[in-house]
Amino acid sequence: MDAHADGSSQSRWDRVWLLSPYLAVAVAAPSAALREPAPLTLALSALVVGWHWWMVTAHPGWPERRAVPMTLYFTVLLGLAGALYVRDSVYFVLLAACYPTAFVTLPGRLAYVGVVATSAALAVPSALGADWWALPGPLASACGSTVLVCAVGGALRAVEAEARRRRLAYDELAAAHARMSELARTNAGLQDELLERARESGVLTERTRMARELHDTLAQGLAGILTHLEAADGHVPPEHPARGHVDVARRAARENLAEARRWMLALRPAPLDDGTLAETLAAVVERWRTDNGARATVTATGAPVRLRPDAEETILRATQEALANVARHARAGQVRVTLSFMDDVVALDVLDDGVGFDPDAPSGASEHGGFGLSAMRHRVTRVAGTLTVESAPGRGTALSVTVPALRPEADEADEGERS
Repeated sequence: MDAHADGSSQSRWDRVWLLSPYLAVAVAAPSAALREPAPLTLALSALVVGWHWWMVTAHPGWPERRAVPMTLYFTVLLGLAGALYVRDSVYFVLLAACYPTAFVTLPGRLAYVGVVATSAALAVPSALGADWWALPGPLASACGSTVLVCAVGGALRAVEAEARRRRLAYDELAAAHARMSELARTNAGLQDELLERARESGVLTERTRMARELHDTLAQGLAGILTHLEAADGHVPPEHPARGHVDVARRAARENLAEARRWMLALRPAPLDDGTLAETLAAVVERWRTDNGARATVTATGAPVRLRPDAEETILRATQEALANVARHARAGQVRVTLSFMDDVVALDVLDDGVGFDPDAPSGASEHGGFGLSAMRHRVTRVAGTLTVESAPGRGTALSVTVPALRPEADEADEGERS
């Protein structure tokens, strides 16, 4: 039997005991009234009902918790039941109900005293009509009843104590299980965090290596080619047929060197380590303005907060990709970059007054950085953000990126400690 079953059985026995005096009076009183109506008997019966109601039904917190009121309750109940039994033997059922009542209401050894008193009350009518010592029948009956009831009551109390121990053990086991489950969840979270940090460390190491390889090979080679082409520019007359080829090669080398540097920046998230997101975007836009000779402005609105590294890096790479698309395709005279810190999101807007394009046209998409926009959209989606592009031929382009304003866990923990 488990703890819940023990608790249910105890509740059923409690309900039976609470109703037993009412049932005993309901059985005995009509029978006594039919055989020999006696106002005193009926009055005592009503008094038993009222006494049980007041001491037990109206005060359910008293049984087994308050020794003094329950001792008084049992004493009065036994006296009334004994008086009724002396007047009419049909009230034997009420007096017999005092046996379990003694174990339910009286604490400790007082319960056995109550059983002895009940047995004595049951033996009184027989003893009144005979010589108590000469005829051992009433005495033997009282002693036998006492021994039997005490044995049964003691066994029931032992079962009840065992049930309480089981309930306590069950509660302790449930609490231990809850603690172990919580520890398992914590360990799983720590393991996931460790794996994520290991993955990020590996990715960062590989990206740094690739950026270094690009710098040492492709970027250095393009820089050398550009240097030689600029040196050759002074030795080729304007009217020479090779002059156009030199100009095209020099422009291509410069553009590819800028592209290589952009990829190195995309592989290396170092700019965000040197300042805030707004400061980093301002430096990126300033460098782009110097390289491309176009007007560009940066505006930050709202109260700046430090975001999670992946969200900040997403906004940075989106800015770099958007500016690269403007330089390659838009032929814009002015670019406006706006970084907005709001309650639950951070928004990046890049607007240019260039030639624009049709976002729904496959050819237009491919001519205006279709692969770059797809990569940018994928990166934004990974941080639960959104990307929208609005453009039309001759109307410029507006690119908007929004990401959730989730701060780093360390900052949230510090704020929780301060609050």
